[in-house]
Amino acid sequence: MNSRQKGKRGELEARNAVREHLPYPECIRAAQVSGAFSADLLNTGRLHVEVKRRKAIAALHFLRQAIGDAKPDEIPFVVMREDKDTDWVVMFRLSDVGAFVEEINSKAKA
Repeated sequence: MNSRQKGKRGELEARNAVREHLPYPECIRAAQVSGAFSADLLNTGRLHVEVKRRKAIAALHFLRQAIGDAKPDEIPFVVMREDKDTDWVVMFRLSDVGAFVEEINSKAKA
């Protein structure tokens, strides 16, 4: 399989997941339109989406651990950063976005 086809398939899968789990039904691949875009997916509001589909992504090991350790009613996510002076980042499943936002909003309103 060539890397171009793999990238296209990954972007199509990501586009479909964004359409399913986020409020961006008009999301499209940047390659579908003419012109140069830096984001891989477009029509996602202020979200800049970079799609990566790899054979293995080391950080997913930590998410798998969180998923395995979480109780059924908990939302597993990982907070991580490199030792250098970098920002903290959060990783969770796209399918958990709605529940994650609801949880954060419920605590912010309390």
